[in-house]
Amino acid sequence: MLFKLVVIACSCITLSVQNEQVLNRPEGSKCTFNGQEGKCTSIRNCRSAKQGLQKKIHPAICSFEGKTPVVCCMECEQRHSKKIPVYQDIGSRFNDTNRKARNICLRYLANLRYPCDPAPRYLEDDGIPDTNCEPQYDVPGISVPQVSHGYSAIRQQYTHMALLGYGEEMETAQWLCGGSVISERYILTAAHCISSPSLGPVRYVALGILRRSDPERIWQKYNVRRAVPHPEYKSPSKYHDIALLETDTEIIFGNMVLPACLHSELNPGDEAEACGWGALGHHQGLADTLQAVKLQRYDEEKCSQLYPKHRHLVHGYNHTTQMCYGDETDPKDTCEGDSGGPLQIANDVLSCAYDVIGVTSYGRQCGVTAGSGIYTRVYFYLPWIESIVWP
Repeated sequence: MLFKLVVIACSCITLSVQNEQVLNRPEGSKCTFNGQEGKCTSIRNCRSAKQGLQKKIHPAICSFEGKTPVVCCMECEQRHSKKIPVYQDIGSRFNDTNRKARNICLRYLANLRYPCDPAPRYLEDDGIPDTNCEPQYDVPGISVPQVSHGYSAIRQQYTHMALLGYGEEMETAQWLCGGSVISERYILTAAHCISSPSLGPVRYVALGILRRSDPERIWQKYNVRRAVPHPEYKSPSKYHDIALLETDTEIIFGNMVLPACLHSELNPGDEAEACGWGALGHHQGLADTLQAVKLQRYDEEKCSQLYPKHRHLVHGYNHTTQMCYGDETDPKDTCEGDSGGPLQIANDVLSCAYDVIGVTSYGRQCGVTAGSGIYTRVYFYLPWIESIVWP
């Protein structure tokens, strides 16, 4: 039986504001919010606003630059920030690493039309004293999404998301597992997703959709030419649960379909997001709209405690090839829905692009108590992926 992914919650952040909460001030102008002096600044460059959002506190909106909010950023941060933004084109970053996957990623980011500008890099300025200027907001009436009830993605937010189909005919296919577009011909997914005991092998890939109910003209469908599980994967074991699907024709990139990058560093950070069209809760139906959830990384000791030796993990949790993410207080994790989908973080060059750090693999009953899921660690498998996708 396919292990599916569900997301029952998400803390993907969007700013939901009412007209009277927009100050209608251009970037660079002075502003006042909650009794503190500030300066209207792009949210990308405002540390205090990002810190507030992590605590579900929305900053005052001065205006919008396209779709990017310009927020009232505290003056102390403007004066004392130790990081000076340096905007560079993507080409100047091409030789950052000798990793093939990283270089391919940079080519995609430079040549394809992602819906945002390159993120700034920073130079340290040790002559400016460090100051803690985290704002203490206490503002009624600002809408904050309830993380415990889940969050629906918006169109073009996760353009690398794939939905995998099973069955004899594409028109009647069952769309179950998830995956990530990583090149013009390959989808990254879980090895246990390449076949279903009841429906047979995976045959189709759907791209470009936000909802299962999207009209047929929006669906970009491809036949699977071949499925390549990792050579050490042996079902029903949960080790080496990673696979590649090659499409029969080249994937057409555009506004709705763009590739994700593969993270080429060992330690990806403490937070990541998972996505899928899975069930909205335990024993609930599949989501129509793509859902996402923000998860916390657990350390090796905690993961080993959560996943001891058993028949599908005969050696217990393997920190070299696996990772586990979840939430210790809220029932946020991946479970029955679409396995094979990405565990991801924002790309360091383009904030609207993503680095895949893991593949959803295995977990316990979700949506009832706080817990975690196991993800295949992409970094360990980069040489194998590169040898097939970019030989």
